[in-house]
Amino acid sequence: MSGEDESKVEWKTPEREQRPVSGRRVSGVIAGALILFTFFVVGTWAQLQQRLKNLNPAGPSEPRELGRAEINIVNTGLIPLDTRAEDEKAGQQRRLHGYGWVDRDAGVVHIPIERAIERVVAGQPQRDGGGR
Repeated sequence: MSGEDESKVEWKTPEREQRPVSGRRVSGVIAGALILFTFFVVGTWAQLQQRLKNLNPAGPSEPRELGRAEINIVNTGLIPLDTRAEDEKAGQQRRLHGYGWVDRDAGVVHIPIERAIERVVAGQPQRDGGGR
């Protein structure tokens, strides 16, 4: 084989056309696009007006008076708010962060969780009934 490496091929970029872009041609394309866009907008608006006319042939109606009850059409009563979950969570938070009796006869109480953690970390012994 010859001493030249055949895998190296030099590619040349083609020469650019020296002719400038015509400003009139660019302006014409832009003007044509705007005319076409306007045509489609007006056509879509006309279709929507026709659809509105078909859906409501009597024309727009006045809205009903607010605050007046509609009998036998809509249930106008208030829906009671269910707060059972919030009440239960509030009770759990009170028990978790407060003092109270667990078993009064046995003398067992509960203490706030923060205080209990401090006692466990400090290694203080638990009294009778502790750990519940």
